[in-house]
Amino acid sequence: MDAAEKLLLMFFILAAVAMFVFVTVAWSTRLPEQEQAEVQHRGYAIRGRWFLGITLFLLAAFFATIPFFPYLAAAEALLPAEKVPVIAQQFVFIMPDHFPLNRRILFEVTSRDVNHGFGIYNPEGQLIAQTQAMPDYVNYLAVTFHQPGHYTVRCLEYCGVGHAIMQKDFTVEGASPTPAPMPMSQPSGTNTVPSSNASNPFE
Repeated sequence: MDAAEKLLLMFFILAAVAMFVFVTVAWSTRLPEQEQAEVQHRGYAIRGRWFLGITLFLLAAFFATIPFFPYLAAAEALLPAEKVPVIAQQFVFIMPDHFPLNRRILFEVTSRDVNHGFGIYNPEGQLIAQTQAMPDYVNYLAVTFHQPGHYTVRCLEYCGVGHAIMQKDFTVEGASPTPAPMPMSQPSGTNTVPSSNASNPFE
């Protein structure tokens, strides 16, 4: 069961619980009226049980959703990766043509002119990862290709008259050679903006 199916199942469970509560409350209004003194003690007992039940439910939901927290995904940034520079410019992507299968790739994406989009589509045409290509700035995008085949990179941000044809095809293979290094230098880690008095490696 993937993440989308788990979320859908959780939604149906919560919807069923909410419907049960509403139906129970609505059905209780059919009972004959009683004096406040007669129902006060029983009402406080029911309220206490409801509080305990809701608290236990929220605790269970908290622990059940821990795997979906973004902190575990952020920890993957510390894993080793093969760094691949990507340069976008009107209207091409400068990057390797082949990538290995089941190896973590860290794309270092920048632009030589204007803002571009960098979206990776799998062989079925589904968008699996994306970031922006920005001038004088490097965005880092970690991707592990688990499926061999032909992939396509498309620009997802309007960048000029050739935007519609700006794309790059590449192949993911089990025994693909290591992509050749490209003239681009940026330290790994968080996104950084080059200093104003530093030389520009993209010119």
